[in-house]
Amino acid sequence: MDDILKYYLANTLATPPVMAGRLMNPITHMHYPERQVYARLQKYADDFFAKGAEPRFISLTGLRGVGKTTLLWQMANHISNRYGQSVYFFNVNTLKNLNISLFTALEAFQQHIIQQRFNALTTPIVLLFDEVQDDEKWAQTLKILYDEARTAFILCTGSSALLLNSTADLSRRMYLQRVFPYSFSELLTVQNAMQPALNLSVPDRQLSEQLKAIIFYSEDAHSCHQQLIDIQGKVQPIIHDWQSQLPDLPERYINYLNFPNLLFYDDLDAVYQTILDLLKRIIYEDIPMLKPAYSDLGTIEKLMLRLAGSDEVNPERLAGIIGMKQQAIHELMDLLVKAELMHVLLPFGGLDSRINKHKKAFFMSPSLRRALLYTLYGQTLPEQFRSKLLEDIVMMYLKKTLTESIISFTGGSAAANPDFVIETRERPLVLEVGTHKTSIAQARAIPARYGLLVSGGSDTPLLKENTVQIPFNWFLLL
Repeated sequence: MDDILKYYLANTLATPPVMAGRLMNPITHMHYPERQVYARLQKYADDFFAKGAEPRFISLTGLRGVGKTTLLWQMANHISNRYGQSVYFFNVNTLKNLNISLFTALEAFQQHIIQQRFNALTTPIVLLFDEVQDDEKWAQTLKILYDEARTAFILCTGSSALLLNSTADLSRRMYLQRVFPYSFSELLTVQNAMQPALNLSVPDRQLSEQLKAIIFYSEDAHSCHQQLIDIQGKVQPIIHDWQSQLPDLPERYINYLNFPNLLFYDDLDAVYQTILDLLKRIIYEDIPMLKPAYSDLGTIEKLMLRLAGSDEVNPERLAGIIGMKQQAIHELMDLLVKAELMHVLLPFGGLDSRINKHKKAFFMSPSLRRALLYTLYGQTLPEQFRSKLLEDIVMMYLKKTLTESIISFTGGSAAANPDFVIETRERPLVLEVGTHKTSIAQARAIPARYGLLVSGGSDTPLLKENTVQIPFNWFLLL
């Protein structure tokens, strides 16, 4: 075996000192708090060791910088401590730089590290793979691994573009776990870890689930409003805590603190440049893996910059501005969705409405839009764009919270329309977002069970006709 590969494989064992170093900031020694998704991953591991339950092959997908690698190390630590199980960690990017395929590494791993074939194992083995997309044949290799190593618990991270669009054979074996940017509640937990003296109140999962049930699944507006008033005593102390100690935290959260890897940045120019670099890596490294034949990558940057200042996608207009065919605009939008850079909503209504050429686009994180606007306006953002950032964060929450619901938008008329239509229960909800908005005109645009207005225009929930005005700070606690 090549000496370089031998050295690499000898270091795949996740030892306690290595795990300890990966679980804390190297300068402040702050232990990275566990994400909300960690509890689900922990359950999968515990079920596997207790009864061999599936899923045992889990892929973490999400934007670069949302903490997927940290989750791998936290799971390595949990499994090692609870079960005394050896955990092996493969950095596939390092293998790529060494010009060694993942398949070759796993063949040598069987021969020299565990000294038996995977299909001969009768006891559990834990294998973690970071950045699997850096190996050209990652899908075939991990498919073989899953089929051969029937006692293996496998976790991997990689490009959303590839993991979400893997082969049919692999998708039947691999469970995709989405990792979103931080929720505001997670950020509060991190702030306490960074500054223990703050001792900020953090909503527990029960309160978040209660808010979700009230806001999205109430029978009518009156019931929704009354239930929100009933839990006011639980919500207001939490909000008062951060408003009195860190009043600018929601704004910083929207601008950049929803990204875990930006927690320790102080300089805003460096923050936005880091996000722009992340965007470039996705455009120039991930998207070509998804669609190798596509070469006009610079056009993607132009399109995203154009979308940062707007939201509704009019292919005819965009084609004229950017200088390309309408079909190409549709294809680019599909690529942005597959790369998990954008959410795209279709119009509400029947089939005719849903094949309407207009769509509405939201950034996966408001920080992406903010960084693109930074290239045009610097650190001082014009007021008209602030509502767009709020729409992005609301969209992110809706996708994270209402995983099975159909979410669309209303458009195509000159009349004011709500930002979102959310299909729950027998009749849909309509939801409008604004910085300090108090008007409910847009929430009345279509017949609905009731309307929601998420806005900073009030500190307490208000009932206005068939619409409930929810303070933005309350919505952040979902």
